[in-house]
Amino acid sequence: MLAILFWLAVGCILHTYLIYPLVLIALDAIWQARGAWFYLNGNERRRPPAQLGLPHVSVLIAAFNEAPCIARRIENLLEQDYPPDKLEILVGSDGSTDETDAIVQHYAARSVRLSRGERVGKAGVLSRLVSLAKGEVLVMTDANTTFERDAVRRLVQPLRDPEVGLVCGRLRLHSPVGAPVTESAYWKLESLLKLYESRRGCVMGANGGIYAVRKHLFAPLPAGTVVDDFVAALRVLESGSRVRYEPEAVAHEEAAPDHTGEYRRRVRIAAGCFRAISQYRDLLSPRHGFTAFALWSHKMLRWLVPHAMVVAFLTNLIIARSGRVYSVTLLGQCVLYLFAALSLLGLTPRKLRAVTDAAAHFVEMNAALLVGFVKFSRGAQGQTWTRTERARAA
Repeated sequence: MLAILFWLAVGCILHTYLIYPLVLIALDAIWQARGAWFYLNGNERRRPPAQLGLPHVSVLIAAFNEAPCIARRIENLLEQDYPPDKLEILVGSDGSTDETDAIVQHYAARSVRLSRGERVGKAGVLSRLVSLAKGEVLVMTDANTTFERDAVRRLVQPLRDPEVGLVCGRLRLHSPVGAPVTESAYWKLESLLKLYESRRGCVMGANGGIYAVRKHLFAPLPAGTVVDDFVAALRVLESGSRVRYEPEAVAHEEAAPDHTGEYRRRVRIAAGCFRAISQYRDLLSPRHGFTAFALWSHKMLRWLVPHAMVVAFLTNLIIARSGRVYSVTLLGQCVLYLFAALSLLGLTPRKLRAVTDAAAHFVEMNAALLVGFVKFSRGAQGQTWTRTERARAA
C-alpha cells in the first residue's frame, strides 16, 4: 500500500511537469499533420473572414498608493502605437492615501480618467471600472507594468477571430535595477504550455499584467476575488469562447526585490486560485472535453504537487529498504532539498548555482502552494492587497 501511495505521488508530479507537456506537443503534431492532409485533399474548412479594423480599447488599472510609478505607467500607455481616438485609460484608485489621485488627474485632458472609491480590493475596483469603460475590448494591466510600443495592437489582433474571447500577452521580468531576470525553467515551461494550449483555444489563465478580454464577457467579479486574470479566463472558457496566448504582445515588470516578497505573492495567488477553482469547478467535468483535461493537468494536479511531495518523501522514507530503486529515489529527494536549502541560505558553490537555484525555486513555489491551500481552507485570505515596494522611477 505504501509503495502504491509513493508511485501515485510520483505520477502526479511527473504528469504535471513532464507527461502533460509531452501530450500537448504530440497532440499539436497530430493536429498539424491532420490539417495538412485535409488541405492537400481539398477538404479544408475555411473560417469566415476575420473582422477588419481595430476595436475601441479601454485600458484598466487598479491602483493603491502607486505614486512612484503611476505617471510612468500612463506615459507608457499614451505612447502606444494605437489610434488615440480608439484608446482610453481608466485608473481606479482603491482608496489611495498618497499622491496617486493627483498625478492621474494631471492627465485628464489626454483621455485618462480617474475613478476614486473606498478600499475594496482589486476585484471591486475592476468591476467599477468596467461599468465606466466605453471600449468593446478591455485591456487589463498593473501600475508597475510597462508595455512595448506595439503591445496593445498585437494583443487585440487575435480578437479578430469572433471565437476568441480573451488574449493573454507575454510578461518579462526585470530586477529592481532594470536588468532582465533570467527566465527560470518553470517560467519557460509555463510559456510553453500557454503556447500549446493556445493552439487549442484553452489557455489556463492569463498574465495579470497584460491581457485583453471582450467587455461583454467580463461581468462584475465575485467579492473576494484575488486572481482576476485566472477567473476571467475560466469565465471565457465557461462561456464557450476561446482563450489565446499572444507572445508577441510583450510587457515588462519589476520582480519582487527579495525572496520574502515573492513568497508572499505566491501564497496570496495560490489561495486566490483555490478559491477561483471552487467557484468554477464545473469546468472540471469531462463534458468540457480538452478544457477539463487541461484544467486538471495544468492546474489541479499541479496544486496537488506539494501534497504529493510530502507523501512521496514520507512513504519513501518508510520503504527505502524495500529495494534499490527506493533507496535511489530517497537519495534524489534528499539531494533536492539539500540543494534548495543551500540556495536559500546563500551557501551555494558557484559551479552549482544554477542547479541549486532551480531546486530552491521548485521547493519554494510548492511550499507557497501548500500554505496558500491552508489559507484558503481557513478562509484567511483577504481581498485587498499590500503594495510591494519597488524602486522609484528615475
